Amino acid sequence: MLELLAPLGADLVTLQECHRPHGESTSVIWGGTNPRQGVAVVSTQAGQRLESIKIPDLWPTVVPVLVQVPEPFVFVGVWTHPDYNKVAWTAMSACFAEADRRGLPLVAAGDFNSSPRVIGQERSSLSFHKRMRDELGLISAYHHLSGEDLGAEMLATCYFRWKESAPFHLDYCFVPKEWVDRIATVDVGTFAAWPQSDHRPLTVDLKD
Repeated sequence: MLELLAPLGADLVTLQECHRPHGESTSVIWGGTNPRQGVAVVSTQAGQRLESIKIPDLWPTVVPVLVQVPEPFVFVGVWTHPDYNKVAWTAMSACFAEADRRGLPLVAAGDFNSSPRVIGQERSSLSFHKRMRDELGLISAYHHLSGEDLGAEMLATCYFRWKESAPFHLDYCFVPKEWVDRIATVDVGTFAAWPQSDHRPLTVDLKD
């Protein structure tokens, strides 16, 4: 899969619903419910080591790591299921508290399975995003740059049952509100270009 993602040119990648890698590495940190279902955070840059952060009782498919370069920050790879917005808020609150304890900014990205377009999430998804902004100071990079409302996105990150006729925006990259001026570009892969998955890559480019 990493070979498929190479054209994106990302320094840091999070992959959801992936197998546990063989062996240990400072460039790949993985967490999951079983060896076939997990989340990996991957550094593609030589010399950029990742350090796993242990948070008691954290949901197993939420993976916080310490990134040392170009400046220290906590990065969280996310795949929330099955109680999506509740799991996401509990996990993100815990990760934010740990980052705050370390005096570091927090960035979180991945499959949050959250959208007001999903039946049953009309209120909970809006509430989750509002609390991320108001209580944790974390902003969706895509929505900040596009100016689109949550649930009214022009670009989809997931196609339900692999159908182009069933688009949803479920994947996000949250950055600290102090970083919003550093958001250079946000791109979403097209339906046709990424047939290997029902999700499409969300790429955020930040200015150093």
